Amino acid sequence: MLAAAKDTVIVTKDELYELAEWERKYADAKKKASAAEKELDFRRLSLAEKVLGVKSADELKKLSPKEIEKRHAARLNAGDFKSERGAPAFTFAETNHGRYPSWGKIYAAEFGETAAAEISAKTPLIYSYCVKVAPL
Repeated sequence: MLAAAKDTVIVTKDELYELAEWERKYADAKKKASAAEKELDFRRLSLAEKVLGVKSADELKKLSPKEIEKRHAARLNAGDFKSERGAPAFTFAETNHGRYPSWGKIYAAEFGETAAAEISAKTPLIYSYCVKVAPL
């Protein structure tokens, strides 16, 4: 009995160059998104400092929507800030909430740094990849 002929698939240079271009576009978009997120976070915190009197992002994250509403009104009534004439109204709106403990720190505090490091060392590595194509 004869073995069936093996079909060989072809990876084309056009396919690779197109993929390389999309890898570059994706990396650029991620960098831009990261920079935009940092700038947005900075601007949000700057407003929160003026309006709510908070000193850090962590302090802002601890305030409930009710606490923000109360603090906003109290600081406005006390004259701690005012909006420029013609400035639009604004509020701080909740977008998400939940409990996000730092498990590594909690585990280390409870069972010790060595136990935490051992679990970390035994955790399998995971990888992600991009495709880099050499130029012509």
